[in-house]
Amino acid sequence: MKTNILLNQDDSIQIRAVLKEYQVGYTNRNLDTIDEYMKELFLNDDNIITVGTSSTEWCFGLEEVKGLIESDWNYWAALTVDIENSKINSKGNTAWFLADCSIKWPSGEDLDEWCDDLISDYFALDGQYVNYSKMTKLAMINLKLALLVKLSQSNTGEARPLPVRLSGGLIKTEGKWLINRLQFSTPMSSYPEWRIDKNNADSLKDYNAIKEKLSKFNVKLSNAFREEILETLNALQQNYLSKTANVKDTVNNLFLAYDDIYVVDPNENPAAIGSENIEKMILKQRDKWDQMVLDLNEAIISSDGDTATVITCGILKKTTCTEDFLESALYNIKETLQEDGKGEDKLFDVQKQIAYAFKELSFGEESLWEFRFEALAVKLDHQWKFHNVQITFPSLYVLEGDYKMTPLL
Repeated sequence: MKTNILLNQDDSIQIRAVLKEYQVGYTNRNLDTIDEYMKELFLNDDNIITVGTSSTEWCFGLEEVKGLIESDWNYWAALTVDIENSKINSKGNTAWFLADCSIKWPSGEDLDEWCDDLISDYFALDGQYVNYSKMTKLAMINLKLALLVKLSQSNTGEARPLPVRLSGGLIKTEGKWLINRLQFSTPMSSYPEWRIDKNNADSLKDYNAIKEKLSKFNVKLSNAFREEILETLNALQQNYLSKTANVKDTVNNLFLAYDDIYVVDPNENPAAIGSENIEKMILKQRDKWDQMVLDLNEAIISSDGDTATVITCGILKKTTCTEDFLESALYNIKETLQEDGKGEDKLFDVQKQIAYAFKELSFGEESLWEFRFEALAVKLDHQWKFHNVQITFPSLYVLEGDYKMTPLL
């Protein structure tokens, strides 16, 4: 491993101070101070980007980012950022971070409200799942019920902490670090609920709208290194999930030779830090998915010297023989039942796994999911390589407080 030139103690101290001020805003939620808050913490540039947890929350420019923060302060759960344990890197005037967060809603789930939501989603004329097949709708409702029943048994009316990941970038301007991008994501316990399905013509609507927004945003951007970085992105697309590509070569060819390189998986897995852990994660991901299709033409690439940020979206594909899927599901159930722990928790996990299995089978053997992609690349020895890659799924609901992946880093 090379000496890591991307760790700077002074920069880390200054950036943690920025994150502390960011936290103050989300703690106080004082809308009277939001203009000053934005001025003090964010780069005043139409090119700044924030991606929220839902599929439609892509905010470009200071006003859209401000609108998202106002919405968070008005309606979102209480956010706590683990600032001290956040992972911070920097090079020149560019810095980036990854932090675990938790959110707390003011009370437990309102099950009466969930009854209304199920009616709205699955039975209303404009419901987001109304065009799905009857089998799929039953399977999805069954999965929600498996989770909601668990909540109803443990619902004490008190706030439950739920995990959220926050990543972002900063630019140093006139000696001051200012935020120029943020991404929130919700780790998921399995494949995401929202997927692209031939039975639902609307399932691509939000995804295509985001692609169009990215494309329009790109018109005003110019980057001398764009073609070089796109070549690196294409190499990742070709090799990252390829079962015939040697995983060690894949990591060596795509990532920097530093001990703190990392990949963030959209599921409950902790971030894989270091080449060996990344290799293990990639092997798991190759088993989970067959193909990654990145939207290269729409990719937003911004660089400062020899560091570059990449933000885009894409599609993950998986084709699974039904018999193989069932065999894998039964194996996982057996493993769960044989684990140490409370019988109540293990039986709930099994119930959840069965509900997930029925849901996946209802969609057929080919599965397609949209995802968001973010990466930080550095040019060393005339070659662009990744310091970190983050894959996230847009989320619709946060149902479980019983996650097993804390801490994420």
